[in-house]
Amino acid sequence: MSIKLFATDLDGTLLNKNGEISPANKQAIKEMAKEGIIPTIATGRMYEASRRFAEQLELDVPIITYNGALIKSVSGKVYFEGFLPPKIVSEIYDYCKEMKYYFQTYQDDKLYYETYTDKTKGYEEGINIKGYAIGEKVYELVDRIPKILIITTSNEESDEVARLFNEKFSGQAHAAKSQFNYVEIMAPNISKASGLHHLAEKLGLGIDEVMAIGDANNDVPMLKVAGFSAVMGSAKDDVKACGDVVVGDCEHDGVAEAIYKYVLKKDI
Repeated sequence: MSIKLFATDLDGTLLNKNGEISPANKQAIKEMAKEGIIPTIATGRMYEASRRFAEQLELDVPIITYNGALIKSVSGKVYFEGFLPPKIVSEIYDYCKEMKYYFQTYQDDKLYYETYTDKTKGYEEGINIKGYAIGEKVYELVDRIPKILIITTSNEESDEVARLFNEKFSGQAHAAKSQFNYVEIMAPNISKASGLHHLAEKLGLGIDEVMAIGDANNDVPMLKVAGFSAVMGSAKDDVKACGDVVVGDCEHDGVAEAIYKYVLKKDI
């Protein structure tokens, strides 16, 4: 079965360490689109923090954001929305407060947090988005929440935070690490894999006609479910084991390599 939908993660995959799409990756995606293959972004980022990269590709593509909780095109067409249940959101906030976790929440594609900290600063600078410090009012934001983000200080802490969270909220919500210090929390039926399923269905495609590429733990569900998947060379071994092939890292145009080798079947 030929590939008709190509889904790429952003951070650590399509974007280099400067947070940019390289000319080679951009050219490969444009060539792929000319062949009728639909490119999409599949990211844990907010829609607003992702849309500009789709715009740089000069394509009105549907993008999977919030780890599958919102699928929306550059021009604003909503393909899918999926939110955490309000009751569970409230319980998660209380749990984060009890555990003294720094967390951020998202509503209507806006970023909210209780107080501004160094963790806030690093996050906002990383995605070029400004949020709102609203104090205790953050605990009142329980409706239409696509994800909650816990920010830690290390890989080890993130692993432990995710483990404890998944034990406590099993069947109600789930946590996945997207970067060494980011633990993302979504509804139990929401992931990049569910995002691929929803989008493929909307486009009249089978999941076996989808290729995915990524580098992190939150990419694993889509790497496993896609008809064919590539993993970045910088990924950890347990993530690499979930893909069909391994390509170069984000500093060496791994996305372009995957497109030319496995989608367009061209020499590079």
